[in-house]
Amino acid sequence: PNIRSVLKMSRASTMTDDLIEHQGLDPWVQWVGVHCGKPTEEHGIRRLGSTGTQTAPQIWHAVAERGYSWGAWGVMNAPLGSTAGCKFFMPDAWSFDEAAYPGSFDDLLALPRYVARNYLEIDRKKAFFAALRFARYFAPPAHWRLLSRFALQAGRAMLATGPNVHTFGTLLDYLSVLQFVQLRASKRPDLSIIFLNHIAHLQHQFWTTGEFLHPEMELGLRLNDAMLGMLLRDRKPREGLIVLNGLRQENVAGKGHYVYRQINPQAAVEALGITGGRVEQCMTNDAHIIFEAAGDADRAETLLRSCRLSDGCAAFFVERQGALRIFYQLAFEHDVARGTTLICGNRVYPFYEVFQLVCERTGAHIPDGDVFFDGIDIPAKLFNHELFHHMLNHFPPNVAARAA
Repeated sequence: PNIRSVLKMSRASTMTDDLIEHQGLDPWVQWVGVHCGKPTEEHGIRRLGSTGTQTAPQIWHAVAERGYSWGAWGVMNAPLGSTAGCKFFMPDAWSFDEAAYPGSFDDLLALPRYVARNYLEIDRKKAFFAALRFARYFAPPAHWRLLSRFALQAGRAMLATGPNVHTFGTLLDYLSVLQFVQLRASKRPDLSIIFLNHIAHLQHQFWTTGEFLHPEMELGLRLNDAMLGMLLRDRKPREGLIVLNGLRQENVAGKGHYVYRQINPQAAVEALGITGGRVEQCMTNDAHIIFEAAGDADRAETLLRSCRLSDGCAAFFVERQGALRIFYQLAFEHDVARGTTLICGNRVYPFYEVFQLVCERTGAHIPDGDVFFDGIDIPAKLFNHELFHHMLNHFPPNVAARAA
């Protein structure tokens, strides 16, 4: 019923000039445009985890300049920047340069951040310490009611699908909504933003055709409806509301889009012969490697560009990001045969000892999107980045702050 309520709201169509996935037609690029009001060719951000190089004021900074308060939760590829007017801020799990605000939220972030970047090979010691921080956050009695609601839903979800990273991601969004609603009630920000990732993730991997609905998708939709219900009930009178997807997806099930991922992000680059670099894994098969010495980065760039699969395909897309930083991503989506090797310089490794098949994709991004809204003026068709200006116009300067 809550999904239907959103679909009955006023609707506009969004678009982007970015047409190629991994080169701009990506949520971590489009959301940067929404947040700063600039198209990709102007803001220049194309990689997840690139918050440190963003210089444009975000929508929350612009609103704060007009005298309003704000809170942002889970926002993708977004920098905290100035804390003027900030009631709370939670980065996404892959923005490794960002900390939460206030700092106590870093305990809540630690476990999702570790699992999101290392889920194919969990280090039990690191996961245990991250879990201890998670437990420390919920230790105060003020959090017990929220925790009990989450635990009840988590138990039901585990019975439905069993423990796995996909259910974990859906439950993380549910927990985020619980916390977000609680913070809105206590902090009362004028601008509130929450980003939820689970539906897009489920579309990528579990978007079936026909009458069959995959159990992960069924769980995701059920909990999504519950999350929307909490957010809609929390809405204040005359409070403007925007529900935005940034990008739609099209179904590509069965079309041979295979996704592979580093089993262990740090061990993978070391197996290739790269030394002196710290790996910061991104969402799927991409990562930043950060070096202390430019010479090590130079050698790593040359090596990565030379790597090939034994079937003849180039292994990686490589992008130098300054003297000490390299971005790399797997450059293929075909079905890699068993027995294929990865050739990097004088090293030859069985491909499947370093990388693992995650899935054959069922959903791929397209340049069109949707925005549902109420209590705010938005034209029938607009570019993603233009939403910034319509949100800002909702907060006139030099007047008493009103909710939005």
